[in-house]
Amino acid sequence: MSRAATDCMAVIKNENLIPGASVLVAALWWIVEPTARGGLEAVAVLVMMLLAWRLLARRSASLRALRRAVAREQVLSELGTVLITTTDEAEVHRHAVHAAEKLLAECPGARASLAATAGDGFAITDSAGEGKAAVLGRQVPVASVPADVLARLRGGEVVRIADMAAAGYADVDEATSRPYTLLPLINGERFFGVLSVSALAELPTEVFQALQALRTQVSLALGSVALTAELTERALHDPLTGLGNRAMLRERLTAAMARSRRSGRPVGALLLDLNGFKQVNDAHGHLTGDELLRVVAERLRGCVRTEDVVARLGGDEFVVIVEDLRSARDAVVIADRIVAALDEAVTVGRRELRTPASVGIALSHADVTDPDELLRMADTAMYAAKRRGGGSYELHGAPVAPEPSPVAAAAPALHGATLTPSTLRGATVAPALPHGATVDRRRPKLPV
Repeated sequence: MSRAATDCMAVIKNENLIPGASVLVAALWWIVEPTARGGLEAVAVLVMMLLAWRLLARRSASLRALRRAVAREQVLSELGTVLITTTDEAEVHRHAVHAAEKLLAECPGARASLAATAGDGFAITDSAGEGKAAVLGRQVPVASVPADVLARLRGGEVVRIADMAAAGYADVDEATSRPYTLLPLINGERFFGVLSVSALAELPTEVFQALQALRTQVSLALGSVALTAELTERALHDPLTGLGNRAMLRERLTAAMARSRRSGRPVGALLLDLNGFKQVNDAHGHLTGDELLRVVAERLRGCVRTEDVVARLGGDEFVVIVEDLRSARDAVVIADRIVAALDEAVTVGRRELRTPASVGIALSHADVTDPDELLRMADTAMYAAKRRGGGSYELHGAPVAPEPSPVAAAAPALHGATLTPSTLRGATVAPALPHGATVDRRRPKLPV
């Protein structure tokens, strides 16, 4: 710091001593020259010193205001820089509240909270300042917010509330009984929630203006995060069924196979095709076909665990990826469940439609490192099942003859036998199976 700046700071710090010093100097002047002229000169000295003190006080106040303005600009600048690279909504909330807390630093008893839309109401996702622990995590039902206040906020209007209870709010307690300024976070037609700020006294105009600028930055950031999430959703999901698409399938399957190599437990790929779907489209139209596919997607979700991946390749082809298999039996149980679920008729309008599935099962092993290769294996097995027609599944990778083998030892009479959960109980995946070898397995036919 320069000498001039140091001297200036010293003067500013001691500016309150100037009035007393002025009176002392005037008195000494009068003592030195106790005449009428000396008295006038003493008064003149006093007036001049008081005027100088007043000018200095104004200058000092201006400097303090300038420093606070620069600090607010710095906060907003830093926030803007951080939000450019933030892609998580929770992180945007955290940065917004932290910045608002800095802007409110000169306001006694200040608190900043972010109430994000959550279902049929709001949730306080972040809070900073006095009494933050009492409000953080609170759920605020829409019914507890006055209808006129909610309408104004959704319309983008900043709402100032002096008394929460008088304004019609329900469940007002000690933590919330204070004046509030509610700044809605809106981007276009999207309403993301409210930045709520409060203090023991009315907010200074400069602070309020800075909070308005912060609100704009946060609204834009939340809009960007939401748009990114939507684009990611569209890029990785099938728009018709909501299932994963090819891109998601490749991403998840690659990661699953990497985990499989570390754990030693195989990944199962179940590729299925609907028999008779083309005829449904030709006879009843694509709208009926689309509704059928949506029902199939829901049934597939019901056949697997929440951690399993269900994807639509396109048309009437679907893939299910299951991890952490203990044996081939685990994959067959899921395939049997899928075949049974899709054997049931689907009601679309007044029509009952049946499109039984042909399912091909392929399990990863040491020789299979490429996701495309695993899907090709499942595809080969699926076409083997499809050639027989009706609902059935095939397992890829078993020996073609009933000669002794690791799988044959666990599942007797493989050749021509029915592959069911009961016949595969205890069977394990044999990494040493000849690459590309296949054997057909029929879904069990119930006795008449």
